[in-house]
Amino acid sequence: MYVRRSTGRDSDVADPDHVTIFSSALGWMAVSWRGASLTRISFGQTTPQQALAVLGASEPHQPTRVIQGVVRRLQRFSEGTRVEFSAVQLDLSHLTSFQQRVVQQCRAIPYGVTLNYGELARRAGSPRAARAVGNVMATNRFPLVVPCHRVVGANGALGGYSAPNGLAIKVRLLRNEGAW
Repeated sequence: MYVRRSTGRDSDVADPDHVTIFSSALGWMAVSWRGASLTRISFGQTTPQQALAVLGASEPHQPTRVIQGVVRRLQRFSEGTRVEFSAVQLDLSHLTSFQQRVVQQCRAIPYGVTLNYGELARRAGSPRAARAVGNVMATNRFPLVVPCHRVVGANGALGGYSAPNGLAIKVRLLRNEGAW
């Protein structure tokens, strides 16, 4: 794990999100956080510098104990281990109430299970919003923790996946879970 210690309060004011990077079976990952809540996750990068750049950071920070726990879970998940992410706090303040409902319902999709966009829309209280659900999944800031890889088309087609190597990674994740 690459880290930089915070230089004090002034740097925290200028850069309220902290970022740490780490290697995983899915490539380099980056996690950003504010307080105890994640603000973003990136994975599948080929270098530590790319992992930082994707989240708009120039240097990594020392993770808190809570974030260290998230990092360990993400690393285990990337190796194919079943991991529980429901207790991980997410900063959803950038989302509308509809988008928050979609994210919450997506988080409830069990490991090893897929759900289609229409069913996720129904569970989020908007049964005619399958395309809007697709847009929420395409802009998911918390891949793996919000398991958008478990959402597929109505006909069982994979749909899309916005991580590097898109559909190949989606297939790998679903196979790791025994869902494909």
